Amino acid sequence: MRVLKFAAVLLLWAGSFILNAVALRSLTPAWIVAARWSLTALCALALLAYHGELPALGAALRHDGRALAVVAFFGVTLLYGLQITGQARTSAVNTALLANTVPLFTALLAATWLRRPMPWSMWLGIVLALLGAWIVSAGGLRLELDRDTALGDLLVTLSSLAGALYFIAGSRLRHSPLVITGAVSLLGALMLWPVALLTPPPIAWTLPGMGAVIALGIGSGLLANLWWWETITWLDTHRAAMYIYLIPLITIALAAWLLAEQVSVVQWLGGLLLLSGVWLAEHPPAFAKHRGVP
Repeated sequence: MRVLKFAAVLLLWAGSFILNAVALRSLTPAWIVAARWSLTALCALALLAYHGELPALGAALRHDGRALAVVAFFGVTLLYGLQITGQARTSAVNTALLANTVPLFTALLAATWLRRPMPWSMWLGIVLALLGAWIVSAGGLRLELDRDTALGDLLVTLSSLAGALYFIAGSRLRHSPLVITGAVSLLGALMLWPVALLTPPPIAWTLPGMGAVIALGIGSGLLANLWWWETITWLDTHRAAMYIYLIPLITIALAAWLLAEQVSVVQWLGGLLLLSGVWLAEHPPAFAKHRGVP
């Protein structure tokens, strides 16, 4: 069951890109992010009340409020705010590479901050998977260098770093997955609304736009984050983050199925390279194990 939940996390996060595209047809980015995380917070609070864990949430906010606020700031406010703002200022090709650096940053932070040594095979797997994800997302090893997109490139890169900090800092919290999800979504929504209220209001609250926001709030917001925090109770954070590289592959598969988009041979080859990198990172050679490297 836990493996199926982790697979659902990747599927929900992959589908969020398609839902974002639907929502952006009628809603502004800041309002989409604030609305979806508000819905996530409301649903999490309802679940906490149902399971009798509201007192646990209150205790967590009192004793670890600062740590939870930091995790919410990185994982909700910065991750989604910088990503959307950056994508509006750079090319899809550059975003394809820079948005897929979350596992790389997570591995670097795990090795330095958490002091968890990793074998060379994992580093090689990370690089191969990054290249594969880049090819899948961008349709090839293309990078568009332009002074006009430099700010957007920087913002997308910083959003990936924020995502890695969210994973690493959150892994140090010692609360139930539901309490963490509730606290982070609540604090994150409170941080997002001042920004949203300072931006132009949505063009129109259409049914497709509202449906996309609801799906984002319940799916990639509530369920995906809840099951992510459950996952890292049995799988190391940096190892779990490696599987995030599969999201571009899942996304193009969903786009081909739901939107009838064409997938090139180069992208399928990139998918094979991506899968090979993830496999290598998860299955170090025997001689690496014999050296005592985990």
